[in-house]
Amino acid sequence: MKLRNSVLILATMLISMMINANASVQVPSPLVSTQWLSSNMNNVVLLDVQAKVKKGMKTIDGAVIVNWKEVRAKKSEDGMKLIKMLPSKQAFNKFMQKLGVNNNSTIIITSASKDASSTFLGTRLYWQLKYFGHDNVAVLNGGNAKWHKEKRSMSASKIPNKGNFIATTERKNMLATTSDVEKAVKSKNSVLVDGREENQYLGLFYKKKYVYDAGHIPGAKNAFGGTFLNHGKVSTFQDAKIIKKIFDAKDITTANNGISYCNSGHMASGIWFMQSEILGNKNFKVYDGSMHAWTKGNKRAVNTIVYE
Repeated sequence: MKLRNSVLILATMLISMMINANASVQVPSPLVSTQWLSSNMNNVVLLDVQAKVKKGMKTIDGAVIVNWKEVRAKKSEDGMKLIKMLPSKQAFNKFMQKLGVNNNSTIIITSASKDASSTFLGTRLYWQLKYFGHDNVAVLNGGNAKWHKEKRSMSASKIPNKGNFIATTERKNMLATTSDVEKAVKSKNSVLVDGREENQYLGLFYKKKYVYDAGHIPGAKNAFGGTFLNHGKVSTFQDAKIIKKIFDAKDITTANNGISYCNSGHMASGIWFMQSEILGNKNFKVYDGSMHAWTKGNKRAVNTIVYE
């Protein structure tokens, strides 16, 4: 009898430990520190978004490496066949399940975070999760670069069990379509923010192959995403007060309607993240199609200093 009781007690303890190991915690803010992650490793799903996935590459212990090429999808909008777009709800569900995400998961997103481009791979996935209704998500400030600099443990990607994630909504107030941007250009009721480097904004030197005209959308203001990050081998976000001052210096609202864009909605997600999540301006949207969609199909106006 005593042996049976002991076995039952031991089994109960093991079940309790398993439950606690997978218990969700609430993220304290849209950005979390490496110290916070270290203290909550057993209670989160850690997703590492990488532009190029290589065999045997290292990541933060317990992280699942996410192939950036699979984050976005092909899509039709207003009769245009587009690439690098927000996936359908069904496709996103399947993708999240493959990564081991559940509806009650606390998700922390990391990336290489060596520059603006790698940092904003994470904010793009964050934006998509928010769009589909998952709020318990945060970005690791400084990402893998900061984690590695602090000599914290790194290993091979975790192989996840299939998750049960199902999108709960589609927050279309976070998304701007090409039609929305056309209306904004005419009415001027939303500030358009181009998150690319200035040479692309001005139409200098080069453009992406999937962008068909060099330059920027008429009336747009330039705010390169990298300006809002601390530079060096580790890219962390500037303090909220500095971020606001940068927007103010560029005469870009941090309270009213705005639409961020870039070439494909990648860098634009970083501008949106700082406006919506760090500064709390929920009136900002991401133009998913960005210059790819704007310059395809119907001949829409593009401002440039090079090509006439």
